[in-house]
Amino acid sequence: MLKRGAVLIVMALLIIIAPAPRTHAVDIHDGAGTTGAAFLKIEGGSRPAGLGGAFAGLANDINTIFWNPAGLTAVHDRELTAMQHFSFADINNQTIGYAQRIERLVWGASFLGSFTEIERRQGPTEDPDSTVTVGGFATGLSLAYPLGEAISVGGTAKIISEQLDIQNAFGVAADIGLVARLLDNRLGIGVAVQNAGVLDGGENLPMALRAGLAYRTWKQPAAEAETDKLMPTQELWAFVADAHLPLLDANPSFHVGIERWFYESIAARIGYRIGFNENPSDGLSLGVGVRRSGEDMLANIDFQFDYAFVPDAYVGNAHRVSFITRF
Repeated sequence: MLKRGAVLIVMALLIIIAPAPRTHAVDIHDGAGTTGAAFLKIEGGSRPAGLGGAFAGLANDINTIFWNPAGLTAVHDRELTAMQHFSFADINNQTIGYAQRIERLVWGASFLGSFTEIERRQGPTEDPDSTVTVGGFATGLSLAYPLGEAISVGGTAKIISEQLDIQNAFGVAADIGLVARLLDNRLGIGVAVQNAGVLDGGENLPMALRAGLAYRTWKQPAAEAETDKLMPTQELWAFVADAHLPLLDANPSFHVGIERWFYESIAARIGYRIGFNENPSDGLSLGVGVRRSGEDMLANIDFQFDYAFVPDAYVGNAHRVSFITRF
């Protein structure tokens, strides 16, 4: 019965649920469109997306390199992740992250990019005269260090490049974060400042403050779970909530999510985001994850695959597929 119930929950989370369209006007932030490098707003990782965009307080795997760099202290040896985000208008978003522990210090490297192809025409022709790829990317170097048993700090320095057909822009930015893990690692509190920097020419970046809480229930005591190198987080349930406060160009939003692991191998996730001032990004998100250890020659490697579905009545449904490898 337990197995049957787990399967039913996972199947239910895969059902596509599209929010009903709004029929009233949407309030727009006064600063909308006033910052550059909008691709920096992409939320890295399928697992956080399935949780409704709440991860700053949970911050317990390589995905945190895009959310709260202080959480990298949860990496035990080495972790690698990559994500493909299938979005609207044939826009492709990708993220890659790697982190490695060196005694107490953890360092990481990351890539976040968004690209699409546009067509050029001089007349109403069926085929374009030419095409050009536009978009941008940011590469980052991160460091995280524990200040004690419960508190860690971290930061990411980023180099930004943006190509908009005939105009290119470059810039630098930084993320700074703090995370506290309390109550035997059941309660997580995280705060991060993201995208503090500027593009050449003085254009601002989409700087934001993100704060989050997470509470986990464990199948086994946290001290025993931490001894497992390949699966450092053996929680049954995770309840997460984030507040996201853009400082220049958008309205605040609130994010909540729940994750449930079955048999230490299958995860079901559901999340919801609430935007103030009728933010059009309100809505449900769903996700699943599968995790297992390798065998034979891959016995010391842990694999995790995550999927997230984010329906949107305005710009279309989005799908995210990612993997994490721990070794």
